[in-house]
Amino acid sequence: MKHKSVILVVLVALSAFAFTIMPSHASMSVIRGTISWFDQYGNLHPLAWAQVTATGEIEAPTVTSSTTDGVYMMWVAPGTYDLSVSLDPGFVPQSQMVTVPDGGAVVVDFELQPSGKPIPEYPSAVQPVMLVVATLAAAAVLRRRRLTSTHN
Repeated sequence: MKHKSVILVVLVALSAFAFTIMPSHASMSVIRGTISWFDQYGNLHPLAWAQVTATGEIEAPTVTSSTTDGVYMMWVAPGTYDLSVSLDPGFVPQSQMVTVPDGGAVVVDFELQPSGKPIPEYPSAVQPVMLVVATLAAAAVLRRRRLTSTHN
């Protein structure tokens, strides 16, 4: 019986401690939005996996990524933030100053422009190695198929 009461006291103390160190979303604010881009035909598309960073005066930068549908969301303390979005190497980064009220939500949408920079290729010294590895892998697959077809 004595052990049960000690365990109960420890659990209550740990729970109280956890609630004192966890941030309350009631005092937090949210920045959310959509990241998109226009293709060469003028069609608007969601931009997946872009990096969104909110740099405030007090906190360390909050970094998040957009999802496959271009949507992002981050919880921040109230204040003013430099919100920047990038997806290298294919798009020109953008930034915008935003002020977030206490317990409020701010929606900031971005439309990134293609940078025109080509996506980097493998160095020319690595290309022959990759060709050899691909040839060996193809030979192994063909040999395995030949062996399984002769046993059937």
